[in-house]
Amino acid sequence: MSDLATFTSPTLIEVMTPHCVECRAMQPDLDAVAEQHADSVDLVVVDATKEPDRVSALRVLGTPTLIAVSEGMEVARFTGRRSRAELTDLFSAVAAGEAASVASISRGDLIVWAIGGAVLAGAGLLSGPSWILVALGVGLAGYASLRSVFG
Repeated sequence: MSDLATFTSPTLIEVMTPHCVECRAMQPDLDAVAEQHADSVDLVVVDATKEPDRVSALRVLGTPTLIAVSEGMEVARFTGRRSRAELTDLFSAVAAGEAASVASISRGDLIVWAIGGAVLAGAGLLSGPSWILVALGVGLAGYASLRSVFG
């Protein structure tokens, strides 16, 4: 399993744990999308609690993690919960050999980053002002906004 070269067809490896809330929440959508793409993309599920050596070999640090494999090579990696639409895009891209073109940061995460940046900038303005906090907040919100527009 740790040797990705054994995966010659388009494959998506899901690394999960049974106690992971995000893994459990994403599972019904992942199963439905995997079933729709069963003829073009293989889904391999790795339970991190049962296969820690494989997880270590894959260099996975958090769950859920999705690893796109094409012709035995990792082409993209995604950590965190994905929506059904994001999973559909991911499976389609893996099937087409274009997984690297899929955004690695979910839209929900970008929204949280933008809001966090705005809050940080606001806190910086209200606390003195602290221009370092303002700059960090504006930078974070700006980065999230640019990533959402330009991918």
